Amino acid sequence: MSLLAQTQPAATAGAQAGSVDPNLIAMALAYIVGAAAVGWASKRVLSWASGLFRKSPVTEALIASVGRSLQYLIPAYTLFFYQGRNPGLVPADYDALANKGIELLLSLAHTASVFQMVAVPIAWAEKMADRTDNKLDDVLVPMLSTVTKVAVVLVGGVKAVSIIDPEISKSILGLLAAGGLGLAFASQDTLRNVFGAVMLIVDQPFTLGDVINTGSHEGKVRALGLRSTTIELNDGQTLTIPNSDLANRAIVNLTRRDFIRCLELVHLEANTPADKVREAAEILRQALSGHEGSDPRHPPMVSVHEFGDWSVNLRYIYWYHPADLRRQAEFNQRLLVRLTEKLQEAGIRLAVQGTPQVR
Repeated sequence: MSLLAQTQPAATAGAQAGSVDPNLIAMALAYIVGAAAVGWASKRVLSWASGLFRKSPVTEALIASVGRSLQYLIPAYTLFFYQGRNPGLVPADYDALANKGIELLLSLAHTASVFQMVAVPIAWAEKMADRTDNKLDDVLVPMLSTVTKVAVVLVGGVKAVSIIDPEISKSILGLLAAGGLGLAFASQDTLRNVFGAVMLIVDQPFTLGDVINTGSHEGKVRALGLRSTTIELNDGQTLTIPNSDLANRAIVNLTRRDFIRCLELVHLEANTPADKVREAAEILRQALSGHEGSDPRHPPMVSVHEFGDWSVNLRYIYWYHPADLRRQAEFNQRLLVRLTEKLQEAGIRLAVQGTPQVR
């Protein structure tokens, strides 16, 4: 039994006979127009009131959403209560149809209200996302908003159809289930990419603007969508990687590292005397002592690495803080020039075939 049928008293004799009271119809129209005006006014007033709470986005969204919801609920419930208290408004032959129509109207009003109220949890989610440094949270909120609103529309639509004809609603649910299953099989790659996007947002191995290395490519993350992630490579090209592929890769986030580790080899001539090898190592130690970007937690290291077929190799390692690649490259250039000058002044010759290595 519908909600309207439960609240409606017994019909009058005139209604049972199929007669309609014109006064009741006129009053009903007046009530509906008045309710619509009240709903519109409520929306405008609460919309203005919500602007007073701009420092509290959740409160602002709540007040504005209530105002928009009242625009639908007030007219619908006005008609509902008026019909329940005035049985003579509709002829008895059409009473069941009228009840079903009002129930449908209430269902649509509820769906519209819930659709508007979605703004409240979304405002809360945006507030939480703003508190985090990861920009991927800002991408997740619109996704959740869209999915939630689509779900509300689908549920509300099925509910409305079930009021008109329950059997049709069952058929629609069956079609949706079958269609969803078929769509899932037909779009497996798309679904994998969507789940890949969700995993990247949840795990947060990077955020927008970070420089990452995926093993085969290195560049700055420009965008993350439902299907793919866009990376601007170091050579200026734009690379689009499917999210399912990227989510399964080992990702090195170069932006989040605290320092840059630099390892280089200095190749001395194979016949360099032992005292000159020791002098060259000391020159390296002095050049790196208290160097730019140094940190006491990671002191530089210098050692004789190996005796090669054509050179004596000295290895030095230093750590540059913070992890600014451009500044580190400029410092490394100045360091190599200074080492070259010091070695030349000491009469220490570099092996001709040696090439420094940076890792």
